[in-house]
Amino acid sequence: MDLLSNDWFFWLILLLLGIGIGFLLGRNNNSDLKRQTQLSEQLQAAHTEMAEYKEQVNLHFADTAAAVNQLTDSYRNVHQHLAKGAQSLCDDPDMASSLETIAGPSETAIEHQAEPAAVIRPPMDYAPSSDKTEHGTLDERYGLKSKQENPQPPAYDIPVSPTQ
Repeated sequence: MDLLSNDWFFWLILLLLGIGIGFLLGRNNNSDLKRQTQLSEQLQAAHTEMAEYKEQVNLHFADTAAAVNQLTDSYRNVHQHLAKGAQSLCDDPDMASSLETIAGPSETAIEHQAEPAAVIRPPMDYAPSSDKTEHGTLDERYGLKSKQENPQPPAYDIPVSPTQ
């Protein structure tokens, strides 16, 4: 028997070929799969962009910190140069001593400072009592009457008589 001469074999081959072509076309034209692929590509691009942005921010702040440190050092150098020039060129000894105070204490002055500065008390936010028998405003007993005092009974408009 010849397989190609059979009608059912021809139709079976056509059916399998049609199913295969339909599967391939359906898979390639699947909008959900295309949308999913597109969204994953967008997500990957967003992650890459965010990582680049974070890197730029980190570099910017590192450069800014270095520039501020350099500016501070330059300012300190200019200030020291002006103070030294004023001290060497100034004839008035009082002016020279005031320039030394403006320039700030030297490291040797800080090392030799043996006595701490005077302790300054902050202002009180209440008035202390002037008499020892009175209590100050932050005392727990301030404004309370002692238990020894007998309060007067309240006066009523209607006379009340005790009942037995």
